[in-house]
Amino acid sequence: MDNYFTIISLLGLRNQNLPPFREARLKRYRSIKKMVELIETAGWTQPKVPFNAFCLSSQDPEWEDDMTYPVIEYNKFGYQAMAFGMNLFLYAYNYNVITQNIRFRTFRYLFPVVQCFIFGRIYFEYKSELTKVNLFDEYVQLRAQELVKENEFLLEHEDIKRFVWWYEDYKETLCRVHRQANDHAATDFKDSELILQDFIRRYTNPNSARPLNIQEKGVLF
Repeated sequence: MDNYFTIISLLGLRNQNLPPFREARLKRYRSIKKMVELIETAGWTQPKVPFNAFCLSSQDPEWEDDMTYPVIEYNKFGYQAMAFGMNLFLYAYNYNVITQNIRFRTFRYLFPVVQCFIFGRIYFEYKSELTKVNLFDEYVQLRAQELVKENEFLLEHEDIKRFVWWYEDYKETLCRVHRQANDHAATDFKDSELILQDFIRRYTNPNSARPLNIQEKGVLF
C-alpha cells in the first residue's frame, strides 16, 4: 500500500484502462517493477534532518503525562434533548385534559418551571463543555506557536537547507517520470529510468561500501 499511488501512475490508470487480455496485463505489471524499485531507492537518498525540526522530544517532561482531551458528549445531549422534547409533546398532546381538570392545577403550574430548569441545566452543561473545548484549542494553538518560535532557529540549519534542496530536486525528477510507449515492457520507461539513475548518482557515493544506509534513512515528508 505504500506504493499504491506510484503504481497507479506508472500503470497509466489515470488516463487509460489495463489491457483486456491476461498476458498483456501481466506484462504491464512486470514492466513497472524496476521503476518502482528505482523510485524507492531515490527516496532512500534523502539526507538526514534534525529530529527536533519535525517531532517533539519524547524526553521532554511536558509530554510525559497523558493529556485528557476535552470533548462534547453529543450522544448524552442528544438523549436529553429527545427526553425534553418528548415531555413537551406529551404535555401539548394532553393539554386540554391538564388545563380543564382542576386536580392537575399544581402540575399545570409546576410543569413550565420544571421544564425551564431542565432546559437551563442542559444548556449550562453543553456551554461548559463547549467552553472547555474552546479553551483547550486556544491553549494548543498558543503552545504550538511558542514551540515554533523556540525551534525557529533549526530552519537555518545546514541539514534543513540540504533537505529542502534534495526534496525539490526529488519532486522535479518524479514529475519527469512517464511512460513513453505502450509495449508493456520495461523499455516503456527507458528515458525515465536514466533520469532516476542520474538522480541517485547525484546523492550517493558509489565508492562507499554502503551507499545507501536504509536503516538510518530519514522519514520522507
